[in-house]
Amino acid sequence: YGPAYEHAMIMDHELRKRKIRDQVPMTFVTSEPYIGHLGLGGVGDTKTHIESVLRQRHIKWVTNARVDTVEDGLMHVTEVDEDGADKRQHDLPFKYSMMLPAFRGIPAVCGIDGLVNPRGFIVVDEHQRNLK
Repeated sequence: YGPAYEHAMIMDHELRKRKIRDQVPMTFVTSEPYIGHLGLGGVGDTKTHIESVLRQRHIKWVTNARVDTVEDGLMHVTEVDEDGADKRQHDLPFKYSMMLPAFRGIPAVCGIDGLVNPRGFIVVDEHQRNLK
């Protein structure tokens, strides 16, 4: 998730440098349950810090989201609740968009029953072990 935040900050900086940021609305869409989760449950107080930075830069956000479809200039996004049920639809117009592909485990271990989850990541316990 970090590279997505980095890209948003780079874009904001470049638009400000060109003195056109006020003409370009930005919305940060993430599958994270909250801003600053980073796939790690947060690191320190990342939620408060990153939300503050996004607010200061007038970047809106949608969390716990999935991208349903993308058309020319329009992205259809669904925000889901903590149980995965649809909560709210967002139709986001855009002239430029950057998307990161979904994270997946490596092919060498994908599909090994008891070793990996459905996305191919090795399942570990609280001691970072897989007992398979």
